[in-house]
Amino acid sequence: MKVIVGVAQVEAYVTLDTNASRHHREFPMLNLTILIVIVVAFISPVAADPQSDRVERPMNYHVYVSNSGSTFLSHFLLDSSSGELTVQPDIDLGAAPGALATDAVGRRMYVCLRSEKQFASFNIDPASGGLSKIDATHVPDGAPYVYTDNTDRFLLASYYGAGHVSVHAIGDDGTLSDEPLQWIETDGHAHSIQTDRSNRFAFVPHTNPANVIYQFRFDESTGTLSPNDPATIQPATPEGPRHFVFHPTKNLLYSVNENGSTVSAHHFDADNGTLTSFQVISTLPDGFDASDNTTAEIKIDQSGRFLYASNRGHDSLALFDVGDDGTLTLRDHFATEKTPRFFDLDPTGKWLLSVGQNSGRMSAYAVEASGALIRTTTHEVGDAPLWIEYVEAR
Repeated sequence: MKVIVGVAQVEAYVTLDTNASRHHREFPMLNLTILIVIVVAFISPVAADPQSDRVERPMNYHVYVSNSGSTFLSHFLLDSSSGELTVQPDIDLGAAPGALATDAVGRRMYVCLRSEKQFASFNIDPASGGLSKIDATHVPDGAPYVYTDNTDRFLLASYYGAGHVSVHAIGDDGTLSDEPLQWIETDGHAHSIQTDRSNRFAFVPHTNPANVIYQFRFDESTGTLSPNDPATIQPATPEGPRHFVFHPTKNLLYSVNENGSTVSAHHFDADNGTLTSFQVISTLPDGFDASDNTTAEIKIDQSGRFLYASNRGHDSLALFDVGDDGTLTLRDHFATEKTPRFFDLDPTGKWLLSVGQNSGRMSAYAVEASGALIRTTTHEVGDAPLWIEYVEAR
């Protein structure tokens, strides 16, 4: 009780002080600030209530694995303090799932049911991780990629076979518009779509033979995509851009190139929303035949110091160091599942999960401070896994 009274008295003094003239009061307030810090530092351990639990609890995450050769999501609970994965009941969807997306707070999940040519929305139970279906809407074709914009009001998708992108409105209750707000023709093999941090620009990579990245402006008030100027950027050689990531703090974009087994580094003009390539680097070790390999996924860690890309054929995760100027240096390779179509770092950045489309398994790795990966466990999932999604368990 003494601590509470003391803090209340100091707060009252400071409040009166801030209402007075500041030119002769700054140093007394600084002294009080220092005094508060000292008092808290000395009193906190003594004043702790032995009945209260002040130990920081480890964060748990629901992990969902989309199995495109089955009709269910594999479900695990990840303890981020230890990396332990606990198997949870599978979640049957009644159709083969593909790409997944969640809203920013982990309340809803959007699933591409590629076998049914549908997008389905689900409420997420944050405690159990169970899904309850809200809605489903038919789409013109199967989409390999779905993405919620930064407002969570629009679902963007790319269509590999149809060579289009679409935008669906998301209602406050999680329902999806019956018809897309936009159905825009781009080019064959449109493989992914994302907006930038500002939510004003979007990019759509296309693998070969199109070998192009479409550049759009995005109006988050209406969900409208419009061509940027220039509308496309094309690699000088047939690399086949597939997926991409933004650097967490710098105006840089990295694309993993499926057909060239390379990663391209781009400067991102945050004012105009355009890309300029400045580096292309192989994901493979010297001597490995690139014709026996394609790349699939790309991720960057929270610090922006380490970038990872998956090799299908070499069946590895490539680790790159990211220089201060954004240039990449290939450092190492880590063996993983056969045909690693997807992998992702957990939200803490301490763990990485990788699924093998042709193994039906998921490998877990501890991420060292150096960015190196240490495989810890391997788990059976469903047939042809191709996506992983993390949602905070609460």
